[in-house]
Amino acid sequence: MKKKILFVYDFSHSKSVDFIKLCKENKIIIDLIVAAPFKKLNKPNRVFNFQKYSVTNHHPRDLAKEFNIPYFVYDHNSLDTINLIKEFDLDLGIIAGARILNENIIKNLSSGVLNLHPGILPQSRGLDSILWSIHNNNQLGVSAHLINHKIDSGKLVLQKKIEPLITDSIFDLYRKIYKTQIKILPEAIRLLCANNTTFKNLNGGRYHSYMSEEIQKKTINNLKSYIANYSKIT
Repeated sequence: MKKKILFVYDFSHSKSVDFIKLCKENKIIIDLIVAAPFKKLNKPNRVFNFQKYSVTNHHPRDLAKEFNIPYFVYDHNSLDTINLIKEFDLDLGIIAGARILNENIIKNLSSGVLNLHPGILPQSRGLDSILWSIHNNNQLGVSAHLINHKIDSGKLVLQKKIEPLITDSIFDLYRKIYKTQIKILPEAIRLLCANNTTFKNLNGGRYHSYMSEEIQKKTINNLKSYIANYSKIT
């Protein structure tokens, strides 16, 4: 059985909390949690306040204590984290909340590091992937992949596309993407633990940074036509 480390944020972060709960509900053993401290990021002005959906009243530290999972607060790319990976003899990493993990962390996990990306890879790499998918007329969805030293690259484990409804707002689409990440996590972990699946390489695709305020506004103006296009897919 592969021994697993969960990378989370050390604050009230929905994905960090929900992944811990989901693993517990699905009897997926997490052997160690390493939580990265809060860091203020420099972002363009946000037209859409998605952040309100990423906070929760719960803290991952409290769930770790409740479920008796060792919990450490370190920078994910620190030597302390590498030492813990070796000490606990861990095989597989799972990202619930993390910034870019460097190659030293990845190579110390023999089965790799699983990430759930809110976009269809490789065409929707990088930040603001939901907005960029709409802007570039790419279908929305989620990609479970093993990361490498490139951002949102590596090997594809599984992928799930979503079909929007005509009545969906940008916030409805965000919630659907998030629920899809939650839904496919257990299946992705089981595939990785099975040791009998070959995963294809993710090549190409354009990397996107945070979307500017101007382009955000243009994107929302095109939302209805985007949804009308993709809601016809069966």
